[in-house]
Amino acid sequence: MKKKNWKDTLAWLGEKLSFLKLDVDEDEEEELEIEERAFAPGRELPEGDPKQRLERSRRQTRHWRIFLASLIVIIAGSFFLYNQLHVFRDYVITASKSVEAVSGTKYLSVGKKLYRYNSDGVSCISRTGDTEWSVTYSMQAPIADLCDGTMVIAEQQGTQVYIVNREGLLGNFETQIPILKARVSRQGVVALVLQDDTVTWVNLYQADGTSVATDKTTVGESGYPLDVALSPNGQKMAVSYLKLAEGVMTDEVVFYHFGAAGKDKTDNIVSRTEYTDEVIPQIYFTDDAHAVAVSDSGYHVFSGSNAPEESTSVQFEKEIISSFHDAERIGFLFLNDDGDEQYRMELYNYSGRKKSSAKIDAKFDEIKIENGQILMYNDKSFDVFSKSGHQRFSSAYEKEVEGFFYFGEYRKYLVISKDSFDKIRIG
Repeated sequence: MKKKNWKDTLAWLGEKLSFLKLDVDEDEEEELEIEERAFAPGRELPEGDPKQRLERSRRQTRHWRIFLASLIVIIAGSFFLYNQLHVFRDYVITASKSVEAVSGTKYLSVGKKLYRYNSDGVSCISRTGDTEWSVTYSMQAPIADLCDGTMVIAEQQGTQVYIVNREGLLGNFETQIPILKARVSRQGVVALVLQDDTVTWVNLYQADGTSVATDKTTVGESGYPLDVALSPNGQKMAVSYLKLAEGVMTDEVVFYHFGAAGKDKTDNIVSRTEYTDEVIPQIYFTDDAHAVAVSDSGYHVFSGSNAPEESTSVQFEKEIISSFHDAERIGFLFLNDDGDEQYRMELYNYSGRKKSSAKIDAKFDEIKIENGQILMYNDKSFDVFSKSGHQRFSSAYEKEVEGFFYFGEYRKYLVISKDSFDKIRIG
């Protein structure tokens, strides 16, 4: 739990336990004054000193209040530990809605809603499966990217491009060269990697297809573009180029700036960093000023609004099995050599500090961080872990799983199967 969350919890407990305050209240003060007047000089004192009897009463009240406060804290603490440390293995379906979707349908979460896309089109749907809008097209192999609610769907090895946001269609266009990769910014600016025989292009477009920038590359000159990323504001683009020269393999991370910072630079290139004997198949921006390059042996963080430079580098000795991330942290899975568990999961922040490490067992095809929880699932089962690596939920499922989502609701998850949207509650 974050520090501010602990403060909020303590403040809430303090408010709830305010009735247990040990200060002398107005009634006790009034009682003391009455007893002092009753036993003024000249009057006969009854058996026992009234001040002593009042003090004994106060002690008994204090002890009782302390006992109640301790009991409440113990109960609250026990519930907290149970909720955080217990591994839930049962669930109930609290709501279900039948849906129809073609084979190969995929889902991406956007806030409290979902984008659903396949070869026939893309639609925005609620968590209950209700369609808010839809856009139709026909693609053989659609690929997608999402940035702050804006989504690009492109036809891999084809030429079609569609851009949508929460309101619906932003624009669409066609390219002259087959598409390999597609990335989008929040405004709808699109970066495409295009393949034309031995020449590869990394081009930038507006949502209506207007060309913003083009970069022609060849394997012999610039290298092969393994991945491309756009900053959320669409001003910066990062590309990982793989090169092989004289038997030496290198990977160069190149940053382009399409605003004022790159206006006077050759091909808008504002920085470049080369790595030897390292392959970087993934690169992404966490915000407008920070990008992360994930390699086969670690990760590199680049910082800077105009000309990003490497600010953090973390290297691992063991082979990375899988990686996953959100805007605050990045996680890795390694094979575990110590114990019966199959994997070791480690989470890091973007300053290079390890935040948690845990040995885990899970069968999965997909892994992601969603609203502070790590979701791992395949078509038959799912597992949920906290950010500290503690297993929170593990279960097989009665239907074939196509999507598994956590929207931040207490013990509630959304399971998407081939024919239904199921809201489940673990317990």
